[in-house]
Amino acid sequence: MENKVDKGTNNYSQTLSLGHADPSKIPWRRMGQYKYRILQDGKQTQYRLGIIESLIPPQSDGPVFHFHETHDETFYVTKGKVRFHSPGRGYIDAGPGELITVPIRLPHKFSNPFDEEAVFINTATPGFFVRYFEVLEEMIGDGAMVTRDLNMAALKRFATVPLTDEMVKQFEEVYENK
Repeated sequence: MENKVDKGTNNYSQTLSLGHADPSKIPWRRMGQYKYRILQDGKQTQYRLGIIESLIPPQSDGPVFHFHETHDETFYVTKGKVRFHSPGRGYIDAGPGELITVPIRLPHKFSNPFDEEAVFINTATPGFFVRYFEVLEEMIGDGAMVTRDLNMAALKRFATVPLTDEMVKQFEEVYENK
């Protein structure tokens, strides 16, 4: 038997193409005090993968603590330092070339408490979560800041559970008692 590609695979492969994102041609979008750009919106992978590049200004708190019900994330820092937090587990300061992986249901947040802006590339699998950035941008409008309430409202629309302060304390207690 010869090594041949079956007809179905051959036909399907003809509908595909290599994806190419040239960041120099993708403008930064403003989301309050943060900037982002979508490098892969998920359309090319049937929404299995989304990729976002984010710029966090110095002394920025980042999103509220939250966890995702349906997607994993990775964060690859390319500039500055980003602090990744998980209640009861402390934090990790990641610099250029370092990768952080956040599995489904792990409470987390990130911040930039440092004096230099930070940039990272973030993947979401599945990739529908990239729409969160666009929705939050629409919710805050021009010139507004990302507030805790707006952040929590936007997260809830994308299978993400924002944590109240009480919920954060509960996670910290559970981890401390292990």
